[in-house]
Formats: sequence, C-alpha cells, structure tokens
Amino acid sequence: MAGSVPATDRVPAVDALRGFALLGILLVNIWYFADSTTLSGGPAPAAATTSDLTIRFLVATLFEGKFHLLFSLLFGYGAAVLRDRAGGQAVHLTSRRLGFLAVLGILHGATLFYGDILLTYALAGSLLLATRSLAPRVALLLAIAITAAMALLLISSALLTGTADDAVVNTVRDPAVPADGPGGALAANAGTYGLIGINVVVFQGPLALAAFYAGSALAAWGVLRPSVPPMPVLRRVVLLALPAGLVLSAGQAWLALRGDDGSTLLASGISVLVSPLVTIGYAAGFLLLLKTRPGRVVSWVLAPMGRLSLSNYIAQSALLGLVFTGYGLGLQDQLPAVAVVLVGVAVYLAQAVASRLLLRRFATGPLEWALRRVTYGRSVRHGGA
Repeated sequence: MAGSVPATDRVPAVDALRGFALLGILLVNIWYFADSTTLSGGPAPAAATTSDLTIRFLVATLFEGKFHLLFSLLFGYGAAVLRDRAGGQAVHLTSRRLGFLAVLGILHGATLFYGDILLTYALAGSLLLATRSLAPRVALLLAIAITAAMALLLISSALLTGTADDAVVNTVRDPAVPADGPGGALAANAGTYGLIGINVVVFQGPLALAAFYAGSALAAWGVLRPSVPPMPVLRRVVLLALPAGLVLSAGQAWLALRGDDGSTLLASGISVLVSPLVTIGYAAGFLLLLKTRPGRVVSWVLAPMGRLSLSNYIAQSALLGLVFTGYGLGLQDQLPAVAVVLVGVAVYLAQAVASRLLLRRFATGPLEWALRRVTYGRSVRHGGA
C-alpha cells in the first residue's frame, strides 16, 4: 500500500519481497482452481496417490499461511509509509484507497476467485486506520495478542468439540465447481463466493489486521528503510525462526492431510501460531540472499513483480481460471499434483517476464494506475514502498 513517491525512493528489497510473496500465494491458491476437493479439506488420503499426498504435504508445510502473512505484513508496512507521507491527508487518501480495494475485491471474488482477500484487506485496513495513533510497541503487542487469541480459539474448539465452527472455519462441502463454459464457471464461482465470503472475512480478517499492526510497527521502527538489517541480525533470525517453525509446520500439515474436521481445525490453529515464525525466517533468509551476487539477479527478476503486485494478484486468478475452469481449458481435477505445481511455476515465470516488459514501457501496472488515480484523483508517478 504505497504512497506516491518518485521511483528513485522505492526500496528494491521491499518490491522483491512482494514478488517473492506472490510466488507462495500462487502455489497455495492454485489448488482451489485445480482440485475441487480443496475447499472441503483436500483429497481423501485413501483416494490419493503417494506422489500427490507428498506434494500437498510439502505445499502445506512450506507455503500455506506463510506467504499470505508476508504479503499482509508488507501491506501494513506500506500503509504506514503512506500515512506518514500523506500527513494531514492520510485519512482521506487511505479511505479512498481502501474503498477501491473493497470494490475490486468483491468483483474479483464474485467473478474469478471466491477466496479473494482484497475485501478482507479493505475492512481490516479500516480498523488499522481507525487506530493509527497506536504506538509501535502497542501495535506489535496487539498483533501478538490477536494471533494468539485466534490460535487459542481454533485449538480449543478442536480439542473440546473435534468439529469445525462454521463461524470461523469454512466447512462447505462439494462446491459447485468444476463447471462447463464461461457462464457455468461464473455462476459456480459466484455461488461459492456467496457461501464462503463471510467466513473468509471472519477468519482471515483478524489475522490480516494482526499482520497489518506488525508491519506498521516495523515501518515506524525503520526496518527496511533506509536499509535492511545487517547480515548478522538476519542470520540469527533465520536460525532462531526457521528450524523450529518448519518442524512444527510439518506437524500441522500432517494433521491437515488426515482430512477430518477435528484434525483440520487443530491444524489451522497450529498454523496460526507457527506461520509467523516461518514467515519471519523466510523474510530474513530472502533479505540475506539479496545481499549476495545471485541475490541481485533475484531482485532484478522479482522487484518488477512486486511493483505490480495488485495487477499480478488479479492476473493470477484470471490465468488459473483460464487453465482450470470453464473460462478456458477446464482442467480441474484432471492433472496430477506435480503437473499442478509446474503450471503454477509457469504462470509465475510468465508474470515475471510480463512485469519487466510492461515496466519498460509504462510507469506502473493497470490496476496500480487505477488505484492511485482513485486515491489521488489525478495521474501520479508510481509509488514507494
């Protein structure tokens, strides 16, 4: 959520982190397009191949809950940057921006991907705006408290009842996908969005808000701006966060793949607790990589994707819809898990190339241009971190 600043004021590391986050988001969201059982907990272990289960286990361990969180942290970070630069206009400009995201989110959710997060971001962002006077330390403590409360709610519900609470976790069974033809795909997606949209907001909203608070605190403390933390600090973060985080994440992934509601709910609670560890470890490791010679190449590839993160997020849904739903090839439930991953990687690489080519000719992406046009009411140059 960047302010309007000259291109030279951008932080390439932040843009590259956003591009990195888009990869993880894609490899999580793709299963909702490729496998019609994903919304109801994934394929039954007895009916899936060992290869498919292994890949789903790795995706759950390495990606689920981690990269959406990273993207949310960066959203909160950018919101704080915009607030500080906008001064007395912060409330007005941010409100316009959040209104645009809410409308775009509803359109995205109803037409392309029923799991849209933009409406949730708009609502959580409104709460962040309303509490913008919180001190950074208080904001971080509030982020920790919200995360712990959500995890406790999920874990206690799993342990006490063994069943999912419909107010917190989606338990929709047999969504109306796949469908034949564009009309059928639209009707199926809109119908599913109507059923689960409130659950996405209720479950993801508090977690997004917690990440926004944490990101805004990091911005207030000057993390990443004007420079990233030194390498010794980043190494310590990686060593402290990643090993324990990934081991616990593997445990929750195993629980999630069991397929029953109680295990799924317990896994969700553990994921809420563990994902911040893994996310922080990933971010620190990625920033370490950027300090190396190969990391310069990585930044050159990923930073354009991060600059166009909104356009790329929506484009991911459009491309996956063309591959897997009635909008295009209709390959849902027809590809093995390894092929699904390869499709995801191909889509990501195509977006990386397209982002760089687009930025050679234009100052920003189409949705970024529209967002800034709505926010500022006039043409602006592409924004900062």
